[in-house]
Amino acid sequence: MTNPKNYYEEQGYYIFRNLIPASLIDNLLAEYREQILSSQDYFFRQSSNKWQKNEITNDGYCKQSFLDIHDYPNHTNFCEAALRIFCLKEVREALTLLTGAQENNLMQSMFFDLNAATPAHQDWYYLDSIPNGNLLAGWFALEDIHPEAGRFYVLPKSHLVDFDLSEDEKISHAFYVSKLKNYVDTHKNDIYAPALQKGDVLFWNSRTIHGSEQTLNPQYSRKSLTAHYLPSQYEFGKRYISSPIAVEYATYEGMKYRLAPLEHKYYSPFAKLKTDLFDYLWQRPKLKRVYETVKHTVKGA
Repeated sequence: MTNPKNYYEEQGYYIFRNLIPASLIDNLLAEYREQILSSQDYFFRQSSNKWQKNEITNDGYCKQSFLDIHDYPNHTNFCEAALRIFCLKEVREALTLLTGAQENNLMQSMFFDLNAATPAHQDWYYLDSIPNGNLLAGWFALEDIHPEAGRFYVLPKSHLVDFDLSEDEKISHAFYVSKLKNYVDTHKNDIYAPALQKGDVLFWNSRTIHGSEQTLNPQYSRKSLTAHYLPSQYEFGKRYISSPIAVEYATYEGMKYRLAPLEHKYYSPFAKLKTDLFDYLWQRPKLKRVYETVKHTVKGA
């Protein structure tokens, strides 16, 4: 019988089949349809890093993905339905099997109605443990994923691969994603896009390259969750920072979860302006360096 921890450490991922009870998934999807899908609210998006209203397809699916659904103060029933899954006893036991840590904190979450065609990346570029390489994430199938819906994939053993990044690639998401795309294009035979059924969870390491295949038929939804977890003994950060990121936690059923940043949690014209500016600078490394210099100068004055 395969040892989950050994396999995870060797391959950079591990799949737990039928981990999430169908009743919890059905409850979450019912709350999603009632509270979120029909809402006229702005939501902060994982797919665009912007505040946007729902865009609904002709088939009745939301095009954009949702960020940090575990901390939705304006949609508490949906939020709690998500926390029941993210903090489930069986999920916590699976995390302990993989990390060896008795406690693993929920740091970030996402909900997908459709495939957002997430480009290939490694999570540690955006969020990770300090020291690096100990954060992990889970992809939760909320339905049987149709092969034409754009399956989630990993590159096995890619957590053992490192990249020398230029200064522009370190500071700009667009430059970094371009580099990873070039790597994946030359390693297409290594892509593993497993058939995941409702209740299955695929966990992967923060260094493992992963992404989504292209949607072949938009009539198929791809309802899923993503959650990032941090073993409790580590501080929170990301690869190219020198000091930890301050974290404020709350607790659900004895499990700590990170409270979402205010500009991602409460909509206002100012929050929208701030996040739009950040996204604009993120694509333009030279301007972002000027911005960071000015910010540090003002902060130190």
